[in-house]
Amino acid sequence: MAGMIPQSFINGLLERTDPVDVIGRRVQLRKVGNRHTGLCPFHQEKTPSFHVYPDGYHCFGCGAHGSALGFLMELDGLTFPEAVEALAEIAGLEVPRERGTGPKIDSSVYDTLEAAAQRYRQWLGDGAEGAQARAYLRERGLGAETIDRFGVGLAPAGWDRLKTALGTLGEGRLVEAGLVAKNERGRTYDRFRDRVVFPIRNTRGRVIGFGGRVFGTASADGPKYLNSPDTPHFSKGRELYGLYEARQTPRRLDSVIVVEGYMDVLALAEHGIDNAVATLGTAIGKAHFEKLFQHRIDLVTCCFDGDDAGRNAAWKAVDAAFPALSAGRQLRFVFLPDGEDPDSLVRRHGKARFDAQIENATPVAAYFLDRLRAGVDLDAVDGRALLRDLAVPHLAVLPGGALRDVLVADLARLCRISEQQLEQALRDHAQPSRGGQPQRAAQPSKLGNRLLQILVKHPAALRCLDDATRERLASATADGCLLGVVVAYLAGQPDADTATLLGRFIGEDAHEQLARMAAAPSLLSADALGAEFADGVPRFLGEREQHANASLVREAQESHSADALRRVANAAQNRERRLRSRNSM
Repeated sequence: MAGMIPQSFINGLLERTDPVDVIGRRVQLRKVGNRHTGLCPFHQEKTPSFHVYPDGYHCFGCGAHGSALGFLMELDGLTFPEAVEALAEIAGLEVPRERGTGPKIDSSVYDTLEAAAQRYRQWLGDGAEGAQARAYLRERGLGAETIDRFGVGLAPAGWDRLKTALGTLGEGRLVEAGLVAKNERGRTYDRFRDRVVFPIRNTRGRVIGFGGRVFGTASADGPKYLNSPDTPHFSKGRELYGLYEARQTPRRLDSVIVVEGYMDVLALAEHGIDNAVATLGTAIGKAHFEKLFQHRIDLVTCCFDGDDAGRNAAWKAVDAAFPALSAGRQLRFVFLPDGEDPDSLVRRHGKARFDAQIENATPVAAYFLDRLRAGVDLDAVDGRALLRDLAVPHLAVLPGGALRDVLVADLARLCRISEQQLEQALRDHAQPSRGGQPQRAAQPSKLGNRLLQILVKHPAALRCLDDATRERLASATADGCLLGVVVAYLAGQPDADTATLLGRFIGEDAHEQLARMAAAPSLLSADALGAEFADGVPRFLGEREQHANASLVREAQESHSADALRRVANAAQNRERRLRSRNSM
């Protein structure tokens, strides 16, 4: 933090603040005697029971009450310092800070960004200059009210239009604000050119960055979408476009729809859907969910394409949201029809169709279970074990509450284990392993070394295996381990004896170890060694497959990949078929 706000300033701010002025910006009030009344923004009502007095507010319907400062904290989910900042801004005051240890952002950067936003709006409104951009926005179904509400503007063609227009502010301030960039030769130029521009505001309404989109037949160089660079005052991975505008509605914002683009937010707002927000070219992450839940938004509905990419994005959103899904917080998913996005859907089919999609959104619990069990054979022991292994890392970060209880109960039922067993697996997963790293499946070195010893002493033991098992053994151990090298060689020369084997490895690192094994006495006959080898190989192969399965499970858990999940499921089903085949022989 840059420093504490002096208590004397807070006291003076509250003394000069008129709650009617502050609350009247968000609630339509009517004067009745010495008070003002209106519909309460904290609960649904048809008859006004919300009263604002010179010293604060009180609702006789739900009991909400407090000062103007408390109103901003409750309605917008602001922290105390944020509410003081917001109240001071309404009063036209700069908040002083006592000496602090953290970095302090130069507030002039906000003035620079606001000046740029005003200039962009002017260019959009200018006759010939903004004609093509205005035509593009009309073609996209946007009216003047929506364009004005979101402050949409135009960055005209040319390398230095903004730099020239705001030249009195100084080139350094424009670079600091992310409005002007430098090339390798140190020359500066406008970052946004020949694009429709969308100002991005923080929760206090200050412009902190911009997004730009090429339009119509414009030939702006660079990508279709362009955002301001990350700066001390702007981070693409934390901000949400449209959140400030959504919070300006009269009632408390308790649910949002997360979409992928600026135009989606604007199109939905144009059709009366005012609670849409968009990520800034990034997947929705943990920081986004924390921001939304911090502002007391209890329901988040993520709207994705219905293809594999959209479903993979939803799976990543599950992991991002789970640590923050404490009691009362909800996450849902909407998967749109092929070829549709929120913008196209609401424009082609209307608000009712989009509202129906949101109403029928899939709760996170249902999506989580369906995604995990897809392709998993729950009639097979391995399949049920696999489902448990896939679920545990995700559930382990989910806070206690109804959602966790439901998922634990449902997964225990699907895996045919008790809830206590699943809870124990979650506790085991949460315990750090040695060195702070996740535990990996143990290498089957003891059994593998014993099989190697048998082969060195009695190479003919390899003949005890059928061709298919020999191939599986060679394939399972072709990862550079010593047994793999030996088996790969013997599989090609089944009549080789110990001397031939040792001669093959002269000059290699394995020779000394193999020679010691060959010289070690054995108390077992050749037949006994062959029987032990024939019995040990299937167990060794089972160990190797379990190790390979553990690797696939980790890949599926870490990559969130649908392909990885399918490979895990297929591997489990193949093992189950082989087990059934052996049991039927």
